[in-house]
Order: sequence, then structure tokens, then C-alpha cells
Amino acid sequence: MSSIKLNNVSKWFGKNLVIKNVNLEIKDGEFVVLVGPSGCGKSTLLRIISGLEDLDEGEILINLENVTSKIPSERELSMVFQSYALYPHMNVSENIGFSLKTSGVDKELLKKKIAEVAKILKLDSLLNRLPKQLSGGQRQRVAIGRAIIRQPKAFLFDEPLSNLDASLRVEMRLEISRLHKQLGITTIYVTHDQVEAMTLADKIVVINQGEIIQEGSPRELFNKPKNLFVAEFIGTPKMNVLNCITKRGFIYLNGKKDIKTNIKKSDDKINKIGFRPNKVIICEKEKGLFTGEIKFIEYLGSEQFIYVDCGIDEKLVVVKTNPDYKISLRKIVGLNILSKDLYFFLKNGEVLI
Repeated sequence: MSSIKLNNVSKWFGKNLVIKNVNLEIKDGEFVVLVGPSGCGKSTLLRIISGLEDLDEGEILINLENVTSKIPSERELSMVFQSYALYPHMNVSENIGFSLKTSGVDKELLKKKIAEVAKILKLDSLLNRLPKQLSGGQRQRVAIGRAIIRQPKAFLFDEPLSNLDASLRVEMRLEISRLHKQLGITTIYVTHDQVEAMTLADKIVVINQGEIIQEGSPRELFNKPKNLFVAEFIGTPKMNVLNCITKRGFIYLNGKKDIKTNIKKSDDKINKIGFRPNKVIICEKEKGLFTGEIKFIEYLGSEQFIYVDCGIDEKLVVVKTNPDYKISLRKIVGLNILSKDLYFFLKNGEVLI
């Protein structure tokens, strides 16, 4: 196990600065998820850590040792790719043990190591199968097994579940989480799926346009986003955000009509308010902070999302309710949000504390 530290790391592709002066510290045994939209630079950053991509500025330390100039094999990290990258002509056992075999490990020791890894990943009965005879989830477990057997200083996962269907993604998330708890190896995991980030991470690092926007625990990022980007990116469904103006110590919502709230925040730099769907309370239209018409209802079994047109910003306000809550389309309802559940965003996108 190892700590990993990035000091002022930058990377250019031609004239494009894709990684911008990144500083990041990953503790020994920590599970860190790099998350952000497609093209934000998270996979490039992972490849820089692994040594598969050169950096242009900065340094990388593993256990306080500067490995910036070292090739990938000298960094003792194991990477699991999105495409599995298994050898099609080799069976499961041969794929898992390939790296040790090529390094000249004794045959009996190799066999023992393969058996240990197969048991951990529940691949015991599949050792003689070829990759084409496996499901997507089984192939991914083989790819993870190939990484485990090397006993690396850290695991690097590059969107490993994106090729799997929804049910398999859930299954493999649980498998990866279990493995981390069992093995305790430092793990860096890249994904654009913030649900994966929230369920797996000890620490989430939100990246946009090559910069770290915020880092912290899943709970911290959900409840205390630093700015509008993080507030909208973290959470499913995402935060409701509406334009507003401030006037005489009150917030007014902008749109077809101005709706005065009873929230007394006076700052002429505020131009948006936000609130989570699970914090909205549906009530009689006469009692609502604002009113709207129900346009859509999504019933998902364990939860329900109600979309309300309040005539504001041409956006629908999303309300998360109990699945047993019954309400009809086109009904006019009131919506209330407690003042403690409102987020206020300044014109620069930062959250007003």
C-alpha cells in the first residue's frame, strides 16, 4: 500500500492545456474517485499517475519517492481498463497469471497465487474458460484479478464499468467496494458517473476543464458544494437551480413573473438559488412559496419524481417524493422549501456561505 502525491502537475496537448496545475494528496489505503464530465481530463490525469502519459510540469510522488521520470513498470501500479484488455487466446488462469509468469515466478508459486486471486474474486470454477465464454462482469473480474496478483502499491481504474449493463454495474460496484475493504490497497478510480463516485469513494475529486474544482467526502460534496458546478454535478436527480434577483433584502425568482420569497438574504451579487429535489414539500397552492402545474411523474418503484412547471426560467422543478404519494397530472400545487435547505449562488458561481 502507498500514498500518492501530485505536485503542480500540468499537461499540454499541442496548444491545449488539459491538466492545469493539479495538486492532490491520496492517503495510504484511501479510495479516491476522480469524477467529472467527459473530456474534463480525469483519464489523462490517471494515465499521468500510471506513467502511460508524460507530464509537462510538476512531479509525482509514491510513498514520498519522486517517480516522475520512472516508466510504468517501475512505479508498481496496476491499471484496470474500460476494455478489460484480456488476451483472447488465453484462459482465465493464464490471463490472471500472465504478468507473474513473464517475470519468471516459480510454477508452483504461480499456481498458488492464481488460486488465491480466483478465490477472492469467485472465479474458481471459471479458470479454464476463454474470455469469449465469459459475461462482461466475469471478464472485468478477470481484469481485476490480473491487477491484484501483482500485489501493486495502488490500483488505478479507468471507467471499468462503463461497458456493463445497469444491473451488472451495481453488482461490480459492490464487488470493487468489497475488494477494497478486504485488501486495503490505495485505489484511484475514474468515472463520469457520479452515482459510482458517491457509492465507492472515501474521497471524491471533482474535475472540470483540467482543474480540481472541489474534493471531499461524498456527504461533504453533496451537502456543502463549493460552487454551482459541483452543486449541479453531484446528486441524482441534480439540484434545482433557478435564476433570481435581490431587492431590498429579499430574493425574487425571475421568469414570467417575480415571486417574492420570505428568505431575507441581501447581496446584490446573488443571481441564482438552488435546492435539492428531496427538500421540496408539495402543499396546497395557496400555501406554497410558489405554485406550478404537474407536467410529468416518474414512478421508479422505490422512489418517485414529480416535475412541476412553475413558469420560471422555462425549467421544470423536480420533486422527489415517497413512491406511495399519489397525485395527478396537470394538478396545480404549491411548493415550499425551508430556508435552511436553500443554496445561494453568486454571479461568479460560488456558493454564498
